[in-house]
Amino acid sequence: MPTIPWWRRFDPLLVIVPLCLVLYGLALIHSATCKPDCARWFPPSSWAVRQAIYAAVGFVTMGLAACFDYRLSRALAYWTYAGALGLLGLVLFIGRGSEEYGARRWISLGSVDIQPSEITKLALVLALARCLSAGEGTLSWKRLAGSLLLVVPPFALIYLQPDLGTALSLGAIWFAMVSVAGLRVRQLAALAGGALAAAPLGWLALHDYMRNRIAIFFQVLINPESDPFGEGYNMLQARISIGSGGLFGRGLTHGTQTQLDYLRVKHSDFIFSVLAEELGFVGGIVLFALFVFLLFRILRVADRSRDEYGRLVAFGVAAWLLFQVVVNLGSNLTLLPVTGMPLPFLSVGGSSLVMLLLSFGLLQSVLVRRMKYRY
Repeated sequence: MPTIPWWRRFDPLLVIVPLCLVLYGLALIHSATCKPDCARWFPPSSWAVRQAIYAAVGFVTMGLAACFDYRLSRALAYWTYAGALGLLGLVLFIGRGSEEYGARRWISLGSVDIQPSEITKLALVLALARCLSAGEGTLSWKRLAGSLLLVVPPFALIYLQPDLGTALSLGAIWFAMVSVAGLRVRQLAALAGGALAAAPLGWLALHDYMRNRIAIFFQVLINPESDPFGEGYNMLQARISIGSGGLFGRGLTHGTQTQLDYLRVKHSDFIFSVLAEELGFVGGIVLFALFVFLLFRILRVADRSRDEYGRLVAFGVAAWLLFQVVVNLGSNLTLLPVTGMPLPFLSVGGSSLVMLLLSFGLLQSVLVRRMKYRY
């Protein structure tokens, strides 16, 4: 029978849905960063224009990655991982950060800043996919140990920045991928036992402000106004913003919490609160629907992959996306402590956006080069 044309294996929805999310984010970033006296949309110096430039770069990289045979990334996986570790180490010495938020996470390259921790997410997915696809059948103890050795160094380096949220995202990616690779009950029990034993040490290893955020989170759950001007301020203002949006919201650039700067870090950590206030419940439902639909399309890639490596890459990207969405929305809705996790495709962040779009290009490559028939 004739070979299926490549364009019939290409998934346009893996381009259209991210594009819709990016456009959604640009409108919200503009609203969050443009003051009430802003006379026109997208002034040249705005955050929205900068994000649009990063988006353009990201979609170009997506196209290039789709043309690239993803199986070649298997041979480069460990080299990519090593390069990412080198960049993470470099951040600790020459990294740029925010004294206000106590983190050094970026490397400045003139007018452009790169965030190595975002590059590390994709590098780890590729390295884990290669490690875990090295054997057949159930996951062996050797491969499980090898995967742990891959996740611990970047976890530690990112934690030292400090950036606990991103470090935990690496752990979530690792756990999802080893589970899909065939994690056995005995192995899961061993991991759970080790995690419980290490929990007290983990709590002591947290920075004071991290422990304080967790403590304040539980206080705010009991009494929303227990710390209205301290660590609980952001959670309280986010709750007010979301609650004031109603069904259809106040309209873009018309949210009082957003425009009067009661809501902090509104173009990044609390972009969902901006959405809920200005576009309301309907705007939030549209966002949820886009993310859910996108996750199902990624799982479709995993199902149609021609090999275990491609399947694991797809599951790794799905775990990466899902974890960030859940943590960011949970922080905005006061269901989880605030960690500074950006909302994929919507929050300001060039490195995050470019790497996400690059990973979707690799997913397209998996689809385009999948097997002709399945038996």
